[in-house]
Amino acid sequence: MISSERVKSLAASLGFEACGITRAEPLSEAEEEFKLWVQSGRHGTMKYLEDFESRAKKFWESFPDAKSIIVVGVNYYSDKPPPRHGNTTGRVARYAWGKDYHRVIAKRLEEFRDRLSEEAGRAVRAEICVDTKPLLERSLAQKAGLGFIGKQSQLLHPKFGPWLFLAELVTDLDLEPDTPYLGSCGSCTICIDECPTQAIRPEGGIDARRCIAYLTIEHKGEITPELRPLIGDWVFGCDLCLQVCPYAKKGKETGWTELKAESGFGPELDLVALLQISSNRAHERKFAGTALLRANRKQLRRNAEAVLENLARENF
Repeated sequence: MISSERVKSLAASLGFEACGITRAEPLSEAEEEFKLWVQSGRHGTMKYLEDFESRAKKFWESFPDAKSIIVVGVNYYSDKPPPRHGNTTGRVARYAWGKDYHRVIAKRLEEFRDRLSEEAGRAVRAEICVDTKPLLERSLAQKAGLGFIGKQSQLLHPKFGPWLFLAELVTDLDLEPDTPYLGSCGSCTICIDECPTQAIRPEGGIDARRCIAYLTIEHKGEITPELRPLIGDWVFGCDLCLQVCPYAKKGKETGWTELKAESGFGPELDLVALLQISSNRAHERKFAGTALLRANRKQLRRNAEAVLENLARENF
């Protein structure tokens, strides 16, 4: 029988900086909060979130023997960006500086699954989850003892702050669970005060319809005249609520070379070059293997035009 401590040791040996375990059980309170968030319309045009409940039901029905969820964290913080190149570049959220973390982490989780089977002496069933399964990852991470959910809706880890990718192995291993992490932002409202679009609600939580990350990545239509100047020079995503968080000071350079700026396009994109991409195929070739493909050519063009306007006005 493999122990929880051995599971964590294996996770660490594969480069996962954080690892916690929780039961494969419903998260009733978190699920109800998520349902109400969607019903309020604060998910914007992300229609795939509207059938979360039915997708979750199908997932768990397909894995009736699930007993434990191993939650891992990958530190993606990097503080070595190249210098900015003048007034025709737009900023990129730190998570997209290197290669696509979905692929990078999933590959490492496959190795983790194989190692667990070797240790257990049998074929362990372990579903790999990297933003692709109907799981409330941050709530699972909190329940598995990795940190608490901040007012800006991100998990805040006591050692790595907000700079963690979360992923899971839902497994048939019966493991000892960790104690949920108890913590809160207290009276701190820095992220709420500093968000240029007021996307973070006074009581905490995100209104995606006003979030720069949503507007530049998930939103397919035009950005409204009200919000267009407020995206500033963010051409893909936004890190502002993470950067100003006191926990952000805990950032430590990632040991995952695939996630560093040198492995991808780094912290900025040439806006003129974006506008010169001539076809969807050229767009896909250029950004292959990176999270930048989450935005299509039309979206990145829209973003680049807005940022160039903002840079010309210096209105942020």
